[in-house]
Amino acid sequence: MASEPVSKKDKFKNFTKIEMSPGSTFDFELSNIDFSDSFENIQSISRAGNLFLGRFRVNDLLNMIESIGLKKHLSLIGFNNLIADVYKDENYINYLRLYSNEISPENQLVDLRVSENTFIADKKFFESEEYAAPYNIITIEWLSAKNPLIIFDEKKPQLPGQANPGLGVLKYCFKLLYIMAKDVYKDGFLDIPTHMHGAIMYSKKFKFFDPVHEGILRAVMRDLRKYSLADISWGVITQTIIDKNKNEPAVYDPCEQIHYVSNRMRQYFKSKKYRETFRKFYNKKKYYLDYNEMVKRRAEILKTKAIEDL
Repeated sequence: MASEPVSKKDKFKNFTKIEMSPGSTFDFELSNIDFSDSFENIQSISRAGNLFLGRFRVNDLLNMIESIGLKKHLSLIGFNNLIADVYKDENYINYLRLYSNEISPENQLVDLRVSENTFIADKKFFESEEYAAPYNIITIEWLSAKNPLIIFDEKKPQLPGQANPGLGVLKYCFKLLYIMAKDVYKDGFLDIPTHMHGAIMYSKKFKFFDPVHEGILRAVMRDLRKYSLADISWGVITQTIIDKNKNEPAVYDPCEQIHYVSNRMRQYFKSKKYRETFRKFYNKKKYYLDYNEMVKRRAEILKTKAIEDL
């Protein structure tokens, strides 16, 4: 991500677990995510009086991270001497930052910022009003990770909006957030991916709250499965992913993508209304990528813009 975040509660749509859809799923690691854990040589500091989400001390988080296997992952890629910093700012956004060797910008590995919010969805999404009560959620305000030891290459090309190669830790982040959300009795955690490639990477565990968006995303993943994540991302930017039914470019509309935790939110995603709406759009939508045109337009864009600024 290239710029400082705006609070995502200000970006919610005015919405005033389906089963994984048929077809293949993408197996990508989020390139700007990660966490750390309590290794033998880890150093941790916590700004006085601060608890992550009002509950977790640094050592609590490090113990969780160790238990989910992130310690081993980071150690294998060269990061053992870690420093963790936890604090909360004046806007009640909780920060977890992880550094290697010392606290400095060039040594930062992870920057996670979350807040606690109430998500109020439009009643049109529910089968009855009794299920439309507000949800208590953890909002991912910002999540980035970078590996300072490697550079982009052909096997892992730079994605639009991506400034640094990632650490390959998406699955660990999901596990950590799930544990924290259960411990603080949240219905789930939420993000609004800026780019379609982010939504695809989240799609292993997250669902769009709006079943129409979920159906469209899964249809794109199904129809464009032979292409790389970078190709699909550039297809959105260059407007070369075409909706066959409309014969016009597909548009990615960022909105709430949720990893449910509570039974009440789970039941929403498994409801008859959600599943039927999802299937309708998943089956109806058909897409193709005009690859040659995408390559041409991408070259033109990169003449005047840096990829990390897109």
